[in-house]
Amino acid sequence: MSTVSRVLTSRVPVAAAPMAGGPSTWQLAAAVTRAGGTGFLAAGMRPVQQLVQDVARTRSALEGMDDPVFGVNLFVPEPANTAVPADRKAPGSEARRRRAESVRQYRASLLPEAERLGVELPGEDALDPDAMDDWEAKCEASEAGAWPLVTFTFGLPAPSVFDRLHAAGSVLGVTVTSAAEAARALDHGADLLCVQGPESGGHRSVHDPAADPGTTPLLSLLAEVRAAVGTGAGPDVPLLAAGGIMDAAGVRRVLEAGATAAQCGTAFLLAEEAGTSPLQRAALEQAASGTGFVHDDGSAMTALTRAYSGRWARGLANRFMREHADAPAAYPEVNTLTGPLRKAATAAGDAESVSLWAGVGAACVRSAPAAEIVRSLTP
Repeated sequence: MSTVSRVLTSRVPVAAAPMAGGPSTWQLAAAVTRAGGTGFLAAGMRPVQQLVQDVARTRSALEGMDDPVFGVNLFVPEPANTAVPADRKAPGSEARRRRAESVRQYRASLLPEAERLGVELPGEDALDPDAMDDWEAKCEASEAGAWPLVTFTFGLPAPSVFDRLHAAGSVLGVTVTSAAEAARALDHGADLLCVQGPESGGHRSVHDPAADPGTTPLLSLLAEVRAAVGTGAGPDVPLLAAGGIMDAAGVRRVLEAGATAAQCGTAFLLAEEAGTSPLQRAALEQAASGTGFVHDDGSAMTALTRAYSGRWARGLANRFMREHADAPAAYPEVNTLTGPLRKAATAAGDAESVSLWAGVGAACVRSAPAAEIVRSLTP
């Protein structure tokens, strides 16, 4: 059994999900790990120099601990994603032409938003479907730093990527949303799987970004994944379960369904150590108090959308999501397009125009130190 597998089964069975865009700070990762869980850094959209600093600061904060384990989560850019057919990635192909046209149309639909917020949208020359998000530099940093646990989301890298990072001593995981994705991830070399159910907040890690995300509830999805990967999906293949887990009872349910640990994101959004923006914190507090973003029964009002990034993601339902439901499956172009809109909306305190990623359990979120949240999740 690998060191990480052993630690995951012997420590508190709770991981803080990597949440790119601000919430997952090194302080949060360190606090969760020091509390007995497994903290994560989110590398997506973060410059490699800052990421390396985050890793160093996390390691420094964990000095003196026995077997301190934290993870780093990397976005898989489309050129490195083996789940995307080659013809869809080929420059000049008909698929690329249609994609560019859909992005142009979406940009035109966003012009009134830009005028209202007083910003300019990026031009077409800035909308690169092959943008790599420092992918190679981040892989090199992982090798050089021998990061203990590295996970991938947004797709499935080639087996050669797993080979090189394994050689550096890293344990590797892949976020999956179906049994078929799980089987392919193990074939490529994954040591563990994060099984992400439809209840999850933030981006769904559907390996093919053009595909619609599955709707199989998390507990049933865990059973399907275990059946697909065989009896080895016990201690030899740890399963982290993600999706709507907000309390100790929820953690207990996924453990009983075969997970090694629960991976919780929304539960940590209001942690004192999280980098969640003040605007998103206020929206979540409204949901938790029942004064906003909730249904009549008190449950959180969330929905899936491509409107902000071009990839399916779950967040608190707002005007922008409703009015821009026709966003194309084009990450990172859509994410680049909406960047100035999100920044301006955040500055203006406009919660109806900014992405407010959260899962279905958002109405149960609470403000507290990360260690206290870990204790509340411990079965």
